[in-house]
Amino acid sequence: MHEIDSLYDAFQKMRIDEKLSYSLGERAAVDPNEITCLKSTNRSAIYKLLVRQKSGTAPLILKVYNTIRHKNAVEINIYNKARSALSDLLPDIYLIEENGHETWVFMEFVSQIRGQLTFHPKHFGYIIPSVAELHSRTFENEDIPDGKWRSWLPVYDSGTMRKERNKQIKKTAEFMDRALEDERTKEIVKPHYRQITTLLHQEGPDFFPELIQNGSAITHGDLHMQNICAHNVFRNEPWDIQFIDWESAKYAPVWFDMVVLVEILLGFRKDWSKHAEDIRTYCVKVYTKEMKKRGIHFRTPPMTLYKMAYLQRTLEKGIHTQLRRIFDNRGGELLPYHLDKVSQWGRELGL
Repeated sequence: MHEIDSLYDAFQKMRIDEKLSYSLGERAAVDPNEITCLKSTNRSAIYKLLVRQKSGTAPLILKVYNTIRHKNAVEINIYNKARSALSDLLPDIYLIEENGHETWVFMEFVSQIRGQLTFHPKHFGYIIPSVAELHSRTFENEDIPDGKWRSWLPVYDSGTMRKERNKQIKKTAEFMDRALEDERTKEIVKPHYRQITTLLHQEGPDFFPELIQNGSAITHGDLHMQNICAHNVFRNEPWDIQFIDWESAKYAPVWFDMVVLVEILLGFRKDWSKHAEDIRTYCVKVYTKEMKKRGIHFRTPPMTLYKMAYLQRTLEKGIHTQLRRIFDNRGGELLPYHLDKVSQWGRELGL
């Protein structure tokens, strides 16, 4: 979005050093020679800054959002308006500035789990307590879907989102038809085509009312290892977790976060396949136990809710995403996994 030189010039005009000094509680200055662009798209750009203080130097992240994009509004408001409820589960936010059609958020630099260590199934047990804590903060809080956050936070059970799910399921059905004619996907899709397309046409968009009946909260929506950060991942105990990249956040059934965190990774980690059921069972038990500690009990058996959430998410968009990747020549390696699981768990749960 910005060249490095023009970005630093903007810092000077906007008196960023002065404002950061106030927020940090000591004199601070951005080093103009230590500004690195980590990522840039039409939607946003991420810069790593080095800030010099009396106490030493510290890295900061500046995320520049195109304010016109709706998904950006969700993330900006999580960092701004939801900070009081979720503060310790977010990076520290030092400064939020409006600049024309952009919003600039200066925040703590936190290290993604991905790249810090070789991830082992036991590590789920160090992350899931923070997922439960996130959900418990706003669990079944009626003030959220009906109150002041309604203007910016999507609500899963709203008419608007139900219409979106209907559209998405129609797109999935269209892609399944196309996949049956495509040489790259025909043999993969064929054994599952009739069962899945029948489901898409007859049962959707909400396959399991139990998901909503068992409780909603603010969910992250994209809990993979690049969006989960921790200061120290070498302790054999629950980690101090901060979640980043909140563009998919919504007020939704809590089990969706668990299937993204666990089941999607199980799909990718073929070396874990022999122990997948044990890993899945362990994660569901840890989450259920952590929610119970916070006074939350599920009426439907937790493993059933986990499978329901996976089926709902996969029929709605998981299959569509994998087919789109194949059609665009960008991968799609999870397609066979999704189709097998939908067939197996769909029959098991009576779809």
